[in-house]
Amino acid sequence: MSGSSKDLRGDLLRQLSALRGRIDQRVLDHFLTKVDGWEPYDRESAGEAVRQFLATRQDGGKFQDRLRGEMAKKKDND
Repeated sequence: MSGSSKDLRGDLLRQLSALRGRIDQRVLDHFLTKVDGWEPYDRESAGEAVRQFLATRQDGGKFQDRLRGEMAKKKDND
């Protein structure tokens, strides 16, 4: 690592450490208990975005079939 990037990394680590020190641990613990299992997106909106994307494809549904296959594999592994 060059000297300059080492300095930047050190600065960033110090900034992160300072930010962590400012977080009230009780508030963080409360937040983490409230978001247990929370998904950072709205399923309905995400589904609509995927539908719109798939509608623009010009491959006769091949990508959609492949996507469904991959999703089925993931579901089987869970």
